[in-house]
Amino acid sequence: MHPCANRTPPQKKEARAPNRKVKIPNFIAPELCKVVATPPGGEEWVHEVKFDGYRMQARVEAERAVLRTRKKLDWSKRFPEIAKDCGALPDGIYDGEIVALGKGGVSDFAKLQAALSDKKTGGLVYFVFDIMNFEGRDLTHEPLERRKEMLRQIMSARARKLSHLRYVSHFTARGGAVLQAACRMNLEGVVSKRLASHYRGERNGDWTKAKCRGGQEVVIGGWWGDEKNLRSLLVGAWRGKDFVYLGRVGTGFNRENSREVLKRLLALRRKTPPFARSADVPRTKGINWVEPGLVAETEFATITSAGLLRQASFKGLREDKSAKSVVSEEQPAAKWTRRSK
Repeated sequence: MHPCANRTPPQKKEARAPNRKVKIPNFIAPELCKVVATPPGGEEWVHEVKFDGYRMQARVEAERAVLRTRKKLDWSKRFPEIAKDCGALPDGIYDGEIVALGKGGVSDFAKLQAALSDKKTGGLVYFVFDIMNFEGRDLTHEPLERRKEMLRQIMSARARKLSHLRYVSHFTARGGAVLQAACRMNLEGVVSKRLASHYRGERNGDWTKAKCRGGQEVVIGGWWGDEKNLRSLLVGAWRGKDFVYLGRVGTGFNRENSREVLKRLLALRRKTPPFARSADVPRTKGINWVEPGLVAETEFATITSAGLLRQASFKGLREDKSAKSVVSEEQPAAKWTRRSK
């Protein structure tokens, strides 16, 4: 059974939508997660599998779907199969994540990047976990529990038409136990949500994420190598107005992804380090500096006392976030870690 298989029994009574009708907005600011070491507990919380893909909002009207990233970019043409499936949903706005599934049904960001690069997106899946507007009715002020039940019923009734879409069910077990199980299955972690929470489009603690291994989006400030060889990346993030150095990313490269990264980096070259405190940055021969405009997804073991990423690995470039939006996150250490692959 896939880890996202429905574990909650269906309810007999169909959830009714609120009567307050509004024009379907073009975009709703996404609800964001606060990073925690351990998922919260208590009956007021539910827990979902954390995916490793592209957060995507689907706006459906008159059987036409538009897929938008967190930056409001229209990526419908990049995921034509998913956009077509979304057109079978009722008018409204849906929240979810597009992923590529690897071994054991686990989301694989590198595989997703490869699918986009090769324009072979037929095997990708859109995991839908929320609905914010239904046929012109604003659901953002409805509790999560009600929104999810409506979404479950909507997708269940159209399951045969939604070959590239999946409903994300939730778990009501103790949060720590859910995270432990997720890490043992080599999943990314757990997203926990307060059942009574509204969809505010904020990072207010109503949604949290606990990871099995450290991970953060970073901005590339330089690379070690030359125009044809990428040995490591020098990365950072914004802390207030300062672009601060977070360390090196030295693994995760291959012939295909390094070629694309180098192509993008060469267009951003500059003569001096872009980091605010350049004294912290290595000056090894062969380092090339770039304007901080490229966002990368990384995975790492720990963060040192100096705030540097340790054993960081490159997972892929992110085009759904602007470099200026990448800030240095506090990374609580998870109690459970993933098994070695």
